[in-house]
Amino acid sequence: MKKGVIKVFVLLAIFAASMAGFSVFFNREKVVNTRDFETPALPVAYIGIDHISVNRMFGYRQQMDGTSMRGSLTPLTADRELTLQINPYGKEISSVAYEVTSADGLELVGNAKVKSLEDKDSLKEATFRLDTPILMNQEYLLRFTVNLEGEAAPVYYYTRIIQRSGINIGTYLEFVQDFYERCINKESASDLTAYIEPDNTASNSSFNKVTIHSSFDQLTWGSLSPEIVKRAVPVIKDFNETTASIAQEYIISAKDTDGNTEYYSVSEFYRMRYSQSRVVLLDFERSATQIFDAELPVLTSQGISLGVVNRDVQYVSNKNADIVAFVVDGDLWSYNRSANKCTKIFGFRNTKETDERAENTEHDIKIVRVSEAGDIAFVVYGYMNADAHEGMVGSAVYHYYAERNVTQEELFIPSSNSYEFLKQNLSVLSYVSKKDQLYLFIEGNLYQVDLASGSYKIVKDNISSDCFVISKSQASVAWMEEMDENNSTHITAMSLETGEVLQVSAPEGQKVKALGFINEDLIYGLANDADILSDTAGNVTFAMNKLCIQNFTGEVIKEYQQDGVYVTQVNIQEGLIELIRAQKDQDTFIPVPDDHIMNNLMDREETVTTKLSVSKRKGTQVGLEFTKTGKTRNLFVQKTMLIEEDNTPTLKIEVPKQETEQYYVYGKGKLLNVSTKINDAILEADQNMGVVLNRKQQYIWERGNQSESMKLDISTVPESLLQAPLDETTIKNALGDEYTVMNLSGCSLSSVLYQVSAGYPVVVKTGEGTSALMVGYDKYNTWLYDIATQQIYPKGMNDSTEAFAAAGNIFISYRVIQ
Repeated sequence: MKKGVIKVFVLLAIFAASMAGFSVFFNREKVVNTRDFETPALPVAYIGIDHISVNRMFGYRQQMDGTSMRGSLTPLTADRELTLQINPYGKEISSVAYEVTSADGLELVGNAKVKSLEDKDSLKEATFRLDTPILMNQEYLLRFTVNLEGEAAPVYYYTRIIQRSGINIGTYLEFVQDFYERCINKESASDLTAYIEPDNTASNSSFNKVTIHSSFDQLTWGSLSPEIVKRAVPVIKDFNETTASIAQEYIISAKDTDGNTEYYSVSEFYRMRYSQSRVVLLDFERSATQIFDAELPVLTSQGISLGVVNRDVQYVSNKNADIVAFVVDGDLWSYNRSANKCTKIFGFRNTKETDERAENTEHDIKIVRVSEAGDIAFVVYGYMNADAHEGMVGSAVYHYYAERNVTQEELFIPSSNSYEFLKQNLSVLSYVSKKDQLYLFIEGNLYQVDLASGSYKIVKDNISSDCFVISKSQASVAWMEEMDENNSTHITAMSLETGEVLQVSAPEGQKVKALGFINEDLIYGLANDADILSDTAGNVTFAMNKLCIQNFTGEVIKEYQQDGVYVTQVNIQEGLIELIRAQKDQDTFIPVPDDHIMNNLMDREETVTTKLSVSKRKGTQVGLEFTKTGKTRNLFVQKTMLIEEDNTPTLKIEVPKQETEQYYVYGKGKLLNVSTKINDAILEADQNMGVVLNRKQQYIWERGNQSESMKLDISTVPESLLQAPLDETTIKNALGDEYTVMNLSGCSLSSVLYQVSAGYPVVVKTGEGTSALMVGYDKYNTWLYDIATQQIYPKGMNDSTEAFAAAGNIFISYRVIQ
């Protein structure tokens, strides 16, 4: 008996040892070292103005391209004095120096060390004077170099500076600070009604969007009853003699009906004018986004509630639609409906503490795909708030392995451009194929990066944005080979997933235009050469007599063609293609009712949808809804770990600058767009009360910053302009290479007056076959030079506005190239 018992124990021991051995053998490749996300470590800098910390500057580990660093604008006093503040966050600062350059960062103006850095509360502070005089009313780039004890590499901080008289920055800052604090407290907010303009353009349904036209109740947070958790730091975006723009971000909290604490990140934008000893609020926008917290009661019978977020929340599900990944306020989450499990996969926030460095939102996450098992491929691009790349700007490719709940970084590509500039490119295309090929669109070039080898190549260079289309999934792209959107005969389409290439050529006497994709199938249109018409200002109507939908095997799936009817524009929407149509009448096209092509082949596997709900306390909320009901409690919440890498794979890509002139549109405190067409740039800036700059960061147009009147000296106008030619080529040939011609067609008269205010006449179409040269304006008139009489005459401002608009608002001017 005793021997039998011993024998059993021996056999059990052998079995256990064998199982352990087999387990180690079969799982040896899965044994990896993991770690938590590192917390931020770099100091944060500010500018002190009238005892207020403003223009927060986060640290950069590399020197940045000066043309992209337009985060803030700092005013200089008459004696060029500045106050620098630094929150060291536990770091010892050994030295600080500054460097002033031209706005594009190319020309050094002056540099020196910052002395006498003293303790002031929790900050290090130094007030100093710039050694080198600078020109009035001209922007410069200011870079601080901060050296930290025990660290070889310095940290850089950026702001713009300008010396300008007649401004009221201190008053503007006090107004903004008072405004947002009083919005939190309804009892003290009654006076704010004098600054807002409520009307029916505001829905008053969501705290995610509040404007100057919202109701007083919406402005003061309805019944949410929030409290400020992290105070705002104002960021001065722009200012001149008449207006100022300030943006700020802060964190609030609120209690739900069960006493649970919710957190919201809030961003605000103010545009103001100082008039008659008071501040006039010209524009106001506020966006509140609820920070997703799976520990709160977020489950519903049909899905998961994301709370107060933008309706266009990014989400991707697997084909079975039981696992969905979504991005909220810079955090990536995954929700497994079947397992009733929610996982935080990526985010710089790692605690409920509101560290301003972790709350920096200058990054985006692009979800590429979600596998059936819940694995997720995604790209993070922008400023890296923490961890191995803290203080760097770039693109990082990640892969989340759901079974092991670990995330692996596969590649990091650094950039010297700011997040806003990077976003203009990578929001267009940042795609990872199943074959581990990364595709990026940067500065007009299509890059292919092999993640395994860390090598890259340019698939196609010098792509004009007007000639480049991308599918919704970003898995397919196409470009017009001639890089002329209205004069191309060949299209190349490429599947980034399979590598397949589709070539489309226009028949003789026709041109072809790439319009977009539907179900990864290319949509293109054909137009006869005789049906591509240009007006005198160069605006083109591309009238297509045939539309085709073609797949990568070459099969034409759908054709659209109707006798005597032309398609002049296509809008691709979810489930259908909207066709803007016209009929030809001699040399013009007359609009006719729109038509549609239904997407009968729409992918039906995607069944997770967004659903809106409304509550009295929080207003409109967004949720993700599944087709099947599920649990509404006992949600399992977890956080992923990062796979520990000995060396993070890094790839530096040399990006040549595009040769074509580009115009940068800034509005609402952000870079809104980069355009090759000055008139499109001005139209967008005008709608957003913004500005337009060229590649050298020189102001080309500003909303509301022009003289009340101007009259140019006709003797200084080039002789060729006195004939008021409505042709860009004629004007260009007459002026020479030292000038750049500006087609301002489509812009309003009021916005074109900025050009006259800057000292440049404008050729304007006055009627059929007639034009004049606008050489001045005042409050009541425009002043026009008559070609026939060679005399300057006034035309009433209202009459001018109506007449020029009736003629198509055709304007052409020029500028001296600097």
